[in-house]
Amino acid sequence: MDPESSLYTPLLRTIEEPPVSPMASVCMKIMTSILAIASITIGTIYLDSCTKQYLIPIYLIVSGSFTLFFVMISLVSCTPNDENDYVRVHKIGRIWKRLLSLFSLVWFITGNVWIYCIYEPDYIDKASPNYCDKTLYLFAFWTTTVSYILLGIALCLGCCGVLCACALGGSLQIGQRRS
Repeated sequence: MDPESSLYTPLLRTIEEPPVSPMASVCMKIMTSILAIASITIGTIYLDSCTKQYLIPIYLIVSGSFTLFFVMISLVSCTPNDENDYVRVHKIGRIWKRLLSLFSLVWFITGNVWIYCIYEPDYIDKASPNYCDKTLYLFAFWTTTVSYILLGIALCLGCCGVLCACALGGSLQIGQRRS
């Protein structure tokens, strides 16, 4: 059976093209930008408000800035003039994307350590060595925790999608053999 007539070909083609509507993409970019601006703002306002872990505001500022940078870069269109430029730009873009993604992952893990290792700081006594502003800490804590919750939901939905695709693919293949 040649690959073009396979029953699996349409499924693979839809996986290659993300099934996201332009409106959903715009909404996600707006919500992500708002969260990034909020992170930068809260990190800046409460820069010296966490004696227990002074790096939490810096973590919020850097992660918010990187997120905003990624959103802005995703809005920029780059169309090279010829095929050689396209290949070169595509390779350079892939390398930068991987490096920035690696930095973001390492920064996220580092922020997790800074946030979760001081749970739960002293919110009241500013003179205490365990003090951290409640707004600052809870914002950092919950944005990080919500990231894990969303990752868990995405993994569950992805697994369900793969199981459905396997079940559907298996039933289509059996149905094809019978006819």
